[in-house]
Amino acid sequence: MLFAGAGGADPEQCQKLRKRSTDATTKVSRLRATASNKHAQVMEPIRTEVAQAILSRLSKIKEDQDPFALADVDGDGFVSRSEFQNFMNDCPGNFSRDQLKKLFDYLDDARVGRLERDEFMRAAIVFYRVSRPSVDLVQTMGVAQGKLVRKLDVNEILELLEGPIKEINKVVRVKCRAMKDGAIGWATATGSNGVVFVEQKRVHFQVKSSTTLTDVLSAKACTTIRELKDGELLEVFVWEKVDPTTGLRRLKGRALKDGSVGWATIEGNGGTVHLTMV
Repeated sequence: MLFAGAGGADPEQCQKLRKRSTDATTKVSRLRATASNKHAQVMEPIRTEVAQAILSRLSKIKEDQDPFALADVDGDGFVSRSEFQNFMNDCPGNFSRDQLKKLFDYLDDARVGRLERDEFMRAAIVFYRVSRPSVDLVQTMGVAQGKLVRKLDVNEILELLEGPIKEINKVVRVKCRAMKDGAIGWATATGSNGVVFVEQKRVHFQVKSSTTLTDVLSAKACTTIRELKDGELLEVFVWEKVDPTTGLRRLKGRALKDGSVGWATIEGNGGTVHLTMV
């Protein structure tokens, strides 16, 4: 400890030490964020390719088949590394063992060597965003397209269910589920002239009012990871779910500031908006 005669600790020196400690913590946080973001840039294309392979497999078997149940062969509620590898061996695509090992580690948020349902399901989810007004969501693909399900709104988020499929006329279509209301149908991703109507996107929410990042969905039975401050960005890993213990809408994501992964509340019971999509 530093002293200034009989007066005890030197306030000026203490302030300098506190500043150094804060600066060091900030630097570590920035380095962690940079590493996390770079790792995501490398892994996301692989994850997307794997997701399309999984969805392709699912489209050829029983409707509404649960991919997690297919992968969790021993029924213990988790997907092990070997179960993940075996599951992917039955999917189309030529993924190396090293690619799948790295993807498994990327999905394993808790770093425990096994995937919970939400972690595994990230391997099968691809989000699209509507980029033009009045995009049709229709019952079937092809020129006829079938009955109109509804019009899609600009910036609406869709979950890929099948595709993308390129037709003879060079139009690319995707089968998707609208996150807004669960409506399912086919949408034109790219027109024959190259115009983009819906495009694959990583979805982000911004913190509008500080809230906590926690380890599990339940806001009553959770451990706080850290506080999320105004302006921070979260990349969505798991779309919003209702917490059965509180009725709150929450989502799971990765904080771009430092790579922390956890659950956060979108809107509080009092009407305070904590997160909005950007």
